[in-house]
Parts: sequence; structure tokens; C-alpha cells
Amino acid sequence: MLKSSNINSVLNELPNESARDPTAQSSHNEKPKQDAETCCSSQDNEVMASLAALQLSAGVLQIAEPPLNHVRTQLRELIGRQNKTYIDLSKEKYKLDCSEVARLNDMMSDVKRYKDKLTKIKKEMQSVYQRTKELKKRAANVAACKQRDYQRKLERLQHEESLIGSQ
Repeated sequence: MLKSSNINSVLNELPNESARDPTAQSSHNEKPKQDAETCCSSQDNEVMASLAALQLSAGVLQIAEPPLNHVRTQLRELIGRQNKTYIDLSKEKYKLDCSEVARLNDMMSDVKRYKDKLTKIKKEMQSVYQRTKELKKRAANVAACKQRDYQRKLERLQHEESLIGSQ
């Protein structure tokens, strides 16, 4: 891409290059005058087209360069702000990491301790449940035995009364 400061030097060099070209001069000397005029006019057209292209590119560059420079400065500012924000966030993260890591370690040790307590309580509850189950079973057996003993006693008393009454 050409810069606006270089356009003038390029424009000044174009006519000089066509005059310096040895092949162009030799072709002018060998052809008749009519061919030389058409050749010169085609070279002039090429130079004019090249000159028009350079002027057009210079105009486009003059139009587009200031907004691009403005955008470039805005991008630099934005990147600078992003870098500053990133550095600030990294510092805060590091501070939080240091304090939070200690807190997290404490919490993890608490979790482990509470988990151990929970397993102990669960085992105790399971053993209490088993003992309660066995005691209920024994209580049911004892109640059944007492009920049978009571029934036997009643039957014996009734039998004795029936024997006494029959005498």
C-alpha cells in the first residue's frame, strides 16, 4: 500500500522511466512516423491510466486513512484497558486464592470430620435398630410365654374348681 508522502515521488518518477526505457526508444526509431505516433499515444494512455490509478488510490487513501488512524488509536486504548483490567483481576484472584485456599482446606477437613461422625452415628443407629428388633422379639416371646402361663394357670384353677365342685 502506498503512503500519501510517497505518491508524489512515484508520480514524478513515472514520466522519467518511460523516457529512460531503451526498448521504447529503439522501437520509435525503427518504425515509421505514423507507427511512432500511435505507439506514443498508447504509452501516453498507459501513463495517464497509471497516473489516474495513482491519483485514485491517493484519494481513497486520503479518505480512508484518518478514520483508520482513529480506529487504530481507539483499539490501542481498548487493548491497554483490557490488559490493565486483566492484571487487576489476576491480582484479585490471587488474593482470593490465598485466603480462599486456607478457608477451603478448613472446610474440607470439617467435611471429612463430619463424614466420619455421620458414619459412626449411622453404625450406632443400625446397632440400636438391631438391638431394638431383638428386644421386641424377646418381648413378644416373653409376652406369649406369660400369656400361655396365665392360660395354663386359669385352666388349672378351672380344673381344680371343677374337681372340687364334683366332689
